[in-house]
Amino acid sequence: MRKREIFVRSSFNYDMDAASNESALKCEDDSLAIQSAEEESNINTIVRRFGLTGELPNDVKVPQSGDFSNLPDFHTAMNLVRKTQEEFLRIPADLRARFNNDPQSFMAFIEDESNREEARRLGLLKVIPVVEPTLVKVVSEPAQNS
Repeated sequence: MRKREIFVRSSFNYDMDAASNESALKCEDDSLAIQSAEEESNINTIVRRFGLTGELPNDVKVPQSGDFSNLPDFHTAMNLVRKTQEEFLRIPADLRARFNNDPQSFMAFIEDESNREEARRLGLLKVIPVVEPTLVKVVSEPAQNS
């Protein structure tokens, strides 16, 4: 009976490139990356533009820091998001379409003070009637003698 020898690889006793090619994935499909965006997505281009203009690309979100200790737990936050989406779906479809069916666009519209009149016209805000204060005249009654 013949004994099998165990081959232990080291950096000196085998061809690393050949072993890599045998075990590696070969991605020979056409790339799905948008090749026309190569220049604008290059980090060197982004940094160079920032150096010239002082502005980051529009889609870069600046990190925020602050005291967020008053935020609810995850479950409460998700329930709030779900309830907000349900309330948004109660709005007529034509109005939702006006905001691209996006609750965030809707909220941005409502929160903008310059849109208040249009929001009232669309029926999104309740018209609060102005109640004129009535004047009350206080009359003191004369004291009665007993």
